[in-house]
Amino acid sequence: MPEQRTTPPDTPPPGKARSVHPDGRPDGFTPPNVYAVQLLEGGYTRLRISCDFDRLPALHRDLVSLLTPPLKLLYVQLTDRRTGQLPKPRHHVGVDLSIRQVLDALDACADLVYRDGRHQLWVRGSAPGEQVVLEEIGLIYAYPDDPLTRQRCEAHGLRRDDAAPTMAERDYVMVGFEPAADAQETKLIWSLALREWEG
Repeated sequence: MPEQRTTPPDTPPPGKARSVHPDGRPDGFTPPNVYAVQLLEGGYTRLRISCDFDRLPALHRDLVSLLTPPLKLLYVQLTDRRTGQLPKPRHHVGVDLSIRQVLDALDACADLVYRDGRHQLWVRGSAPGEQVVLEEIGLIYAYPDDPLTRQRCEAHGLRRDDAAPTMAERDYVMVGFEPAADAQETKLIWSLALREWEG
């Protein structure tokens, strides 16, 4: 994982995060629009998905819509915008959610979900092993590797490239925080009836 720094308030990143030089200046790296196939321990597969931040909301919502309901959602808060990185992440869990409930919450809390680097968002379907994970730096992991998931990625202009560097390979990544996301974080937890979970 790259070293992460927070964004000064006067220089918000174009999305959840940006690649920077050690002194915090942007280094010009743009996330490529690609997906890669990854083989995990035990023979499981997943897709690692990178895209520019303009495509991220539509692509992520599209991938979530492929999951088999009812859904489970895990919101992992890594950082408090006011106080900094948390000593231990806070976990909030929701179960028995419909696709419509989740998509409506993603839309209503878009600044938090797609422009803020304080969290990870895990959405799990009811079929064995299926889930979509959105990381704090804007990468998506889709489990398992599935032809329909690849088709959706390609429909959003992504191509397969197992070797393309992504935000995960950058030496320094600056995550940004949206002040508007503070209220949206509360709204997401309330609207989906998420409960704090000590995992």
